[in-house]
Amino acid sequence: MEQLQFQRVPELVARFEGLADMQVALRLTERQRLEELEEARGRLQQLRDAWQDEVLRQSQQRVQLLERLEAARERTLCWESKWIQIQNTAAAKTLLLGRTRMAALNLFQLVCQHKRQPPALDIEDTEGQLEQVKLFILDRSSMLTSFRRAQASLDPAGKLR
Repeated sequence: MEQLQFQRVPELVARFEGLADMQVALRLTERQRLEELEEARGRLQQLRDAWQDEVLRQSQQRVQLLERLEAARERTLCWESKWIQIQNTAAAKTLLLGRTRMAALNLFQLVCQHKRQPPALDIEDTEGQLEQVKLFILDRSSMLTSFRRAQASLDPAGKLR
């Protein structure tokens, strides 16, 4: 370290006062810097707290979204199950309808064969076919009733009473 030599006391006093003023200024600057440091630490803590709050909020929102996703998946499975059930029911009813129409067509063709007439209705006209079958049955039923009446009026020898 360099030794300072002062020629005069006033120079020494001036130097001492300058150093004392410098020390005061440095202490003031140090206090300001410490205050700024404390403020920065406070802001940092606020940022950390805000970050933790945001992480917590995001985590809660994530949990809520996962719950909604799971509920949506459950609803999807439920609706898919219902859709499959509807499709199965529709397939069963379509099959039943097909069988019913086929049976009506078969009856209509039998009626036409019995009458020795070609089928005069379109193959898709199920209502018309059933109407022809109904008329045939009513006609045969009427004939059978007439036959029974006629038989009832004959005696055991086959003569009219």
